[in-house]
Amino acid sequence: MEAKISKIKYLTLSSLLCLVLIFNQQNWQILILGIITGTFYLLFVSQITGSIFFNKGGWSTIFGSILLTTIIAFLGGLLIYFYQFNNYVFYLVLVLLPAVLFIPYYQIEIREKFSLKKIIKKYLDQFDGRREPKSNSALVISYLVLISFGFWLLFLSQTTESIQSPWQVVPPKIFSLYFFASLILLVFLFRSHRTKLPLILIIIHTFFSTSVAAIIYRIGYGFDPFIHQATEKIIAQTGTISPKPLYYLGQYALIIFLNKLTLINFEFLDRWLVPVLYSLFLPLTIFYVFSHWLKKNYVLVLTALPLAIPYAGFIMTAPQNLANLFFILTIFLSLLYFRNQLSPIVLHLLTIATIAIHPLAGIPLLITIFLLQLFKILYKSYHRHLSLYVLAALVFTLFIPLALVVNGEALKLSSIGVKLSDFKIFGWVNHFDLPLDLAYLFLTNKILMAGLIIGVGLYYLAKHKLLRNNAAYLTATAIIFINYLIVKYFLVFSALRDNDKNAFISRLLTIVFYILLPIFFVGGYYLIKKFWTKNLVAKTFLILFLAGTFTISFYLSYPRLNQYEPAKFFNVSTSDLKAVNLIEQISAPEHIVLANQMIGAAAIKEFGFKKYYDNQFYYSMPMGPKQTLYDLYLEMIYQGAKKETMAKAMAEAQVNEAYFVLNQYWNNSEKIRQQAVKTADKIFNIDEGKIFIFKYSKN
Repeated sequence: MEAKISKIKYLTLSSLLCLVLIFNQQNWQILILGIITGTFYLLFVSQITGSIFFNKGGWSTIFGSILLTTIIAFLGGLLIYFYQFNNYVFYLVLVLLPAVLFIPYYQIEIREKFSLKKIIKKYLDQFDGRREPKSNSALVISYLVLISFGFWLLFLSQTTESIQSPWQVVPPKIFSLYFFASLILLVFLFRSHRTKLPLILIIIHTFFSTSVAAIIYRIGYGFDPFIHQATEKIIAQTGTISPKPLYYLGQYALIIFLNKLTLINFEFLDRWLVPVLYSLFLPLTIFYVFSHWLKKNYVLVLTALPLAIPYAGFIMTAPQNLANLFFILTIFLSLLYFRNQLSPIVLHLLTIATIAIHPLAGIPLLITIFLLQLFKILYKSYHRHLSLYVLAALVFTLFIPLALVVNGEALKLSSIGVKLSDFKIFGWVNHFDLPLDLAYLFLTNKILMAGLIIGVGLYYLAKHKLLRNNAAYLTATAIIFINYLIVKYFLVFSALRDNDKNAFISRLLTIVFYILLPIFFVGGYYLIKKFWTKNLVAKTFLILFLAGTFTISFYLSYPRLNQYEPAKFFNVSTSDLKAVNLIEQISAPEHIVLANQMIGAAAIKEFGFKKYYDNQFYYSMPMGPKQTLYDLYLEMIYQGAKKETMAKAMAEAQVNEAYFVLNQYWNNSEKIRQQAVKTADKIFNIDEGKIFIFKYSKN
């Protein structure tokens, strides 16, 4: 049983922290005070929360922070939807969190009082007893030197220009550096006598791996974050948003809470939230869960194994990405639930928080947790109640499609249109570029390779008569996969373009894989152990293979520009910001702008959701049920930059002034520019031709 602080200290510390934070947020506005006091508050409440549900020493704080995050996301989301999340509500939540936890915290038996001196002494004794050999110390130093150099390269490569891939500005030697850093880390993990230091290094490596976009793109990476940041700012200022969505509110609440708590600006918090939480929570959760069964060194290697799986979904903050992270954490923690080492309340908290953040991850998680719990309830009489379990599972085969239909999507009862390419799991690539060929061979066959490793995991479980124990994961996988097929072939997403539709639906397939992660990791463990217990050649191959896989995954997790595929978008640049600010200066109060979506993102960054015309943002955007302005923008791009097209756009929005923005990087931009020059009333040039702005007025 872990040590606990006295009730007097609890009340004094929580009261003092709350008072300082409230006064700082309301009056002082001292950033460094907010960061320090806010961090202490989070650590304190996390430790209390974790003690109630985990009661495992230092792990209480770690898992308490996960639970605290879920509580804030869910509670804050509810407040935004049903009331407001203004300063006074924030103060109330700030005070209520430690107050509500007070009674359950002290209902747990206390065997000894909290003593920082005893904790430090115990750690030092363990540290002294687990001294690493000098060769391991050399490995640690070498790793830290390499990874520090890697961070230095990333910061040197920062840009505000329009690029399609971070690999356009980061020196190619970053991949050699990453490979050798991964190799050294893996050798150390296999040889280490400790657990804390290796875990810290894994967290550093994971953070480096997921932070490239956040570092390189100084203005911001992607499109969605600009939308979410603007929304978060509105909620922070007004306490609410209109119209109120049924999704995303969990992320908004979490960002706003952290902003009010620490005074760190929204853009910084939003940029780093998912990469930081992914780097901290996932490795620690994997280690904690699998250390209940496996030898520590193998568990350490498994803890780094997510780096072998492309993690593009965790390099930036978006509701789907954050929800997916909670989904994965819940799946791993559910293994402890089956061992009666975790309260189901923990799984429930994670599930409702995931729903509040993004239902497309939350609803599948709800189905999965229900099936896992039902399986555990029926476990002892599994064979007698097998039909009941199957029927209960089948009820959920239409759950996600029905939820989407309720949300406004339409059923498609015409021909299904199944393509053979939809089920392609194997491919061969050879463009006579060995590094890229290896990377794309990995990417092309990722489903096949994942399936093989999962198959190995199933073999291991069957061999040890554990397959029945994990049947619930297979059932949940089958049910979510059926939901995926129904959504893919029987629903029409009228508000999404084809590419966006495919990307949206593929999220469900990703979630299917997440449910199978425990079995995937079992397969990974079996293969790793097989190689590591053989001769030096096998061990060397294993280390080189894993380091190479980490490096390939590192490359594939970010946008790429190469002979295999075109990068799909440019980032917001300084020139884009100059363009939208110039238009704001020269335009009439009522106007519209036809431009690509990154120009629209720049406008949202600078001016928020300033105005709409007939439910369309005044900058053309490929989003929402009505996209007439964006369709007219595409007409200007692909069918000729004609004055008549701009006239149709002005008529659509009922304005007398419109602007057509053309980025130099667009295909055939020179040809389009020459057409627009002949039809525009005025022409403006940004940064020596990087962007042209064409003004059109009604005659």
